[in-house]
Amino acid sequence: MKGGWPVIRRELLKRNWIEKYEPTITKAKSSTAPNNDDLISNLPVKHDWESPTAYTEKCEKTIMSRMLQNFDVDFYWSMRKDQSDLLHRSSSYKLMNRFSKSLFASKEGLALLLQQHYWYSEPGVSCVNFPRCYVLGFPDHFNHFVEDFRLTACVGLLKWLIHTYDTENKFGIQSPEGQVPLSSLQFAVDRCAEFIEVQKHMDIDKEYQRVWDHEWDQFLTHYYSVMHKNALFDTSVDHPLTMYYIKSKNILNDLQKYWPEYNMDGWKNVWILKPGNKCRGRGIQLIKTISDVEKVMNLKLKYVVQKYIERPLLIHKTKFDIRQWFIVSNVQPLTIWMYRESYLRFSSQIFSLDNFHESLHLTNHAVQCKYTNVEQRDKALPHDNMWDCHTFQTWLKQMGVKEKWNEVILPGMREGIVCAMLASQDVMDRRQNTYELYGADFMISEDYKPWLIEINCSPDLSSSTSVTSRMCPQCMEDLVKVVVDRKRDPTAETGLFDLVYRQNLPRVPPYLGINLSVRGRKIFRNKNKLRLPPRETKSKDYENNAQMWLNRKQEFIKNDMKRSSTAPTNLPKLGSPGYKGPVIEDLIDDLSKSVKSPKVAKVEVIKVAKSDTVKKKSEGATKHKRDRVSRKRSSSKSKTNKNHFVSRKQQNAKENIKDDDVSDDQKSSSYLEFFNEWASRNKSQDFKEAKTQRDVGVWERETASILKGKNILSGAHSDDIGNKNCVKSNDCFNLDDGNLLPHINANCNNVN
Repeated sequence: MKGGWPVIRRELLKRNWIEKYEPTITKAKSSTAPNNDDLISNLPVKHDWESPTAYTEKCEKTIMSRMLQNFDVDFYWSMRKDQSDLLHRSSSYKLMNRFSKSLFASKEGLALLLQQHYWYSEPGVSCVNFPRCYVLGFPDHFNHFVEDFRLTACVGLLKWLIHTYDTENKFGIQSPEGQVPLSSLQFAVDRCAEFIEVQKHMDIDKEYQRVWDHEWDQFLTHYYSVMHKNALFDTSVDHPLTMYYIKSKNILNDLQKYWPEYNMDGWKNVWILKPGNKCRGRGIQLIKTISDVEKVMNLKLKYVVQKYIERPLLIHKTKFDIRQWFIVSNVQPLTIWMYRESYLRFSSQIFSLDNFHESLHLTNHAVQCKYTNVEQRDKALPHDNMWDCHTFQTWLKQMGVKEKWNEVILPGMREGIVCAMLASQDVMDRRQNTYELYGADFMISEDYKPWLIEINCSPDLSSSTSVTSRMCPQCMEDLVKVVVDRKRDPTAETGLFDLVYRQNLPRVPPYLGINLSVRGRKIFRNKNKLRLPPRETKSKDYENNAQMWLNRKQEFIKNDMKRSSTAPTNLPKLGSPGYKGPVIEDLIDDLSKSVKSPKVAKVEVIKVAKSDTVKKKSEGATKHKRDRVSRKRSSSKSKTNKNHFVSRKQQNAKENIKDDDVSDDQKSSSYLEFFNEWASRNKSQDFKEAKTQRDVGVWERETASILKGKNILSGAHSDDIGNKNCVKSNDCFNLDDGNLLPHINANCNNVN
């Protein structure tokens, strides 16, 4: 333990701890135990005022500490940063009383961390009231401060107008000798009205007139004269003062909804300037103009400027604040203990905004101990300027608001501490077995709402007054109960420290390794385009899958034939030049329409029995050989028929126009031409095996059955691949037009 801390040392010795004194000269650790000469040499010197028992006890502690020189400690206490802290902090099991960093313990850090405190606000759990604050080290913060200062002056002028008009009538506002024009009131009304419209989002499609800096400077000059020099408005203008009074009252009623600090602001626009990293009230001053802030902008030391609470709760016309202790025993998960008692610190002077001296406005004990209590102060106030919370509750009971402590003040301080810690959790030291005691300072406004001012690390625990001499030792005893006793026994007593917040973290799922697999199934983009999936080698379910897809294809064809039964019997139009579908599909469509047409008689369609979808391996092999032969034979004809196929679109267009005037003989000739096109096209196209065998084969067998009905293909069967009039090329049945066309022409003439 570094320092005195007799209470902490006494409590640990009660629990049979052994204290190890830190040597003044650092020696290398030895693996061997020290000998007797090293243990008893250079013992402490006996003082005259020491009793023999006390001296003997001191020597025993020194010898035991030397015996532990090769052992590391389990508990380390130090209130100041030291180089040896890093050595102790390296052992994670060691219990330490300070975090390595607490950014929220500085005025600058707390102002930055609480800018987004609303993300951590939860009703009844965490909600902080923090006066708006700006860090002058950042240029954008200074610009925001200037805008806030100007608007606050406008609001303050309207507040002063309403208050003075209600208490002193218009004679306390206007005078024939007044030098401030009433246009300043209109200026303030306009600026407040614009602020309300912006908050209501009514400025989206509206442009406001720009307010120049010299106009603001002129208004602030008039405002300063009225607020701080007691100047009055002139009566030369005919505008009645009652009109401005009504406007101001209506605007301020709307403004309260969008101004959280409306009740504590007052109307004198006083701000407080603080050094960013100093404590004990050093360097703090009150300001009332922007020029006072500009003076510290170029200094190396960063300052923060914060809105001063102009309407605090006063006890016998004296300002006070509340010091509340709390412990952070863990950061992850965040665990907060708050002390059940707190104490009030009073100012030695009577509160007034006309005097900016520190003795009136700074209630730190380090500041007030330098001054003597003024004689005009109420005798009910303590001479040492401190109350405990129980005395304060008694005063609230006398004022008739006893319930404010348990309903407003105490819950507000608890929620403010929790919200501030949640907002600072990301930048806190997350070392385990670490805790720290903090002191939070709160101001109470006239509506009994607590406002967080600052948080101090290493708070003063000295017995400086009668109040702290009772509370500080009790607080340190209870601190040992929380960090030592409760760690070993979760059911141990914690004294006056209450667990006010413990963060619930979600359970981390167990790590089972990286799994980057993607699972799913194929989704067809075009539902009408049905295709059989590629054949998998050695798949037992391939036959079932093929039969299922064939049934779905045939069902789709039947539905399409039914839909087209009422369509005209002309040839269908071809699609775009990039169309690659089977041309025979259009032929079968047209033939089926012709069969059903009343013009054609005695046409009989013979249905072909369904063939097996799966061929034997031997049949597949023979087909593959014949495909090669047919490709060579069809390559020469495909070149001659290519131009004829390209002009198909124009030919169909003409036929569609003249369809009603064409005779049956001409239709049959057009069918023959269509066969030539289809034959030449199939010779040049390259279809895949799975698609051709299922998609094209079905159409071809049905075509063969129609032609066989009138002996067009005599003796030819759709499955008869070896027929002399049919050549299998590229797994498609291409008709040899040299042998088939004479038969087709003769038979079609007989049908006609």
